[in-house]
Amino acid sequence: MKKFALLLTLAITSVTACAQSDQTITAVFSGMKFQVPSAPVIIGALGQSNDILLIKYSNDPGKRYISFSAEDSLDTGGCEVGAFFEAVLEKSSEGECEKSAVESFQSVFVEGTGLGVWEGEDRNYYYFLSDSERSFVFFSSQAGHLVKLVSDFLEARDFRALLGDAPPIREPKSTKTESEPKSRAEELTLKE
Repeated sequence: MKKFALLLTLAITSVTACAQSDQTITAVFSGMKFQVPSAPVIIGALGQSNDILLIKYSNDPGKRYISFSAEDSLDTGGCEVGAFFEAVLEKSSEGECEKSAVESFQSVFVEGTGLGVWEGEDRNYYYFLSDSERSFVFFSSQAGHLVKLVSDFLEARDFRALLGDAPPIREPKSTKTESEPKSRAEELTLKE
C-alpha cells in the first residue's frame, strides 16, 4: 500500500512538473546550446563544409522549421561582421564597408522586416523578423564563426527564448525617435 501511494504521488508530481514547464529540447550547433521547441518531426545535420542543422516541425515541405547554418562566406564588404551589420541596420551604404555588399544584403534581408540588434553579454544578435515569411538572426559563435538562424514560424519572443542570453531590444539608430519615454520602465531601458 505504501509503494502504491508513493508511486501515485510521484506520478502526479511528474505530470504536474511537465505541465508547468516549457517544453523544449536542447540543440547544439557550433559549440553552443539552444533551447528549441520540443516534438520536432525530424532533425537533420550536414557537417564539414556545409555546417547546417535543420529542425523540422511539420511534414509539409518547406513549412515550420528552424535552421542553423555557418555563414563564413558572407560578403561583409571588407569590414568586420559587427561593422557590416551596423551599416545594414543604418539602412545606409556609406561608411567603411563596400557599398555593393551592404546594398545587396539590404535588398535580400531588410525589405519588409522588423530589424535591430539584441545586445547579449558575449555577442550581438542582428535580427530581421518578418510576419509573413522567413525570419533571420545573425550572430557570431563562441569560435568566431558567423551563424545564421532562420525560421518561418518563430516570433521575436521565441527567438529570444531560443537564444537564451539576448537582453532588451535596441532599435537601429535610424529608427529611434526623440520622444519622451512613456513609462518609468521605458526610461530605465533607454538608459541602459
